[in-house]
Amino acid sequence: MQNEAQREWALTPIAKRTAWLEKFKKLLVKNCDAVVQAIQNDTDKPEMEAYGIELAAVLLTADYYLKNAAKILSPRRATLHWLFKNKEAYVEHYPYGVVGILGPSNLPFTLTIGDAIPALMAGNAVIIKPSEWTPRSALFGTKLAIEAGLPEGLLTVVTGGPEEGTRLVEEADCIFFTGSTAVGRKVAARCGELLKPCILELGGKAPMIILEDADIERAAQAALWGRFAHMGQHCIAVERILVDKKVEAPFLKELLRLVKNLKENDLSRLMLPAAPQHLADLIEDAVQKGATIAWQTDQKEKGPTILTNTDPSMRVLQEEAFGPLLPITTFDSVGQAIELANKSGSGLSAYIFTESRKTGLKMAKKLEAGSVAINDVMAQFMVLDAPFGGWKNSGLGTRHSAEGLLQFTRSKTTLNHRFSLPFCRKKEFWWFPYGKWSRRLLRLLVRNL
Repeated sequence: MQNEAQREWALTPIAKRTAWLEKFKKLLVKNCDAVVQAIQNDTDKPEMEAYGIELAAVLLTADYYLKNAAKILSPRRATLHWLFKNKEAYVEHYPYGVVGILGPSNLPFTLTIGDAIPALMAGNAVIIKPSEWTPRSALFGTKLAIEAGLPEGLLTVVTGGPEEGTRLVEEADCIFFTGSTAVGRKVAARCGELLKPCILELGGKAPMIILEDADIERAAQAALWGRFAHMGQHCIAVERILVDKKVEAPFLKELLRLVKNLKENDLSRLMLPAAPQHLADLIEDAVQKGATIAWQTDQKEKGPTILTNTDPSMRVLQEEAFGPLLPITTFDSVGQAIELANKSGSGLSAYIFTESRKTGLKMAKKLEAGSVAINDVMAQFMVLDAPFGGWKNSGLGTRHSAEGLLQFTRSKTTLNHRFSLPFCRKKEFWWFPYGKWSRRLLRLLVRNL
């Protein structure tokens, strides 16, 4: 699906691409209020979240690749074994052509424009298909990118429903999809049939483990924001609380005190039309199986709900709620907490609250998740020098870091035979014909590798 603009862009020196990105970053800062307004028009999320989670994430992405893209994409000379010291090998990275980005509704700026930055810096053209419910953010970001000097035809937005997404999967050279695991499987299956690369960030069911020695006040504050920011519509949001039975009471008391003080303008709206019914079904299933509603706003499934006495038999501990529903489960030991945390088909993020750095780091190694934060929530997404991706059913590929840039490229290795050795000037000794001398020499060399 290559176009002329992309072919020219691929040949553009990385220094010129970096110069464009620097101008783009400055324009984002200059127009930050307008960017935030576009995000809020899409999502109704609070200004704090539009600035802090969306715009800040894109600016950090731009800053990271401004400083590191040239180094990451530079050709490198491969290290050769002594057996091949008369040769040299170089590794280079080439863009795929056109990258199709299928963006979600929850982060309509970060997960469209933010993902386009490394794809463009790698030399690709990008077509964004934002959620049909939240197209304004990507459209405004694209306008600023072109205003910053990005050549026409390199970054475009197509609006519409699933049919436009299907068309993009068919036509683009590489696909980056963020969304549900169910749809992600379909995208992956079609990309597999077409033998084209796909990057998937899918659903999460992030556990937050609270140990007996945790700072209860900080843990409660983290649970509140980690679950109810943007009404819980983040794939790395806290989806379930696992708390030591000995500190459940003080933790719950503090959490309830905090949730009661939430103001209406602290919360945004549910983005997906099916979300209210899905949340209602999860609550009903949990209550029927013995859960207790510890808190529920008058809006019921449209506002924060906290459940206690939950266990893995309930759908709410297995399915991504993607809304303001927080189940709390107790455990008796660290081992049981890890077992409960890993009892999920998802593995995007996990959180641990403990005053012991040693315990936290030891537990992090045992959790089946692509990222783990200790005494913090959702901040790991802002660490641009570290890869961000999921395990298990939470996706393929990664965002950020060198890996997040190189995944938009194809590698090419070039081997050059520099000179021949005295005893094999016309041919390598392992070429035809196979003789007694060559077999002896090869055996001798293999034994010394």
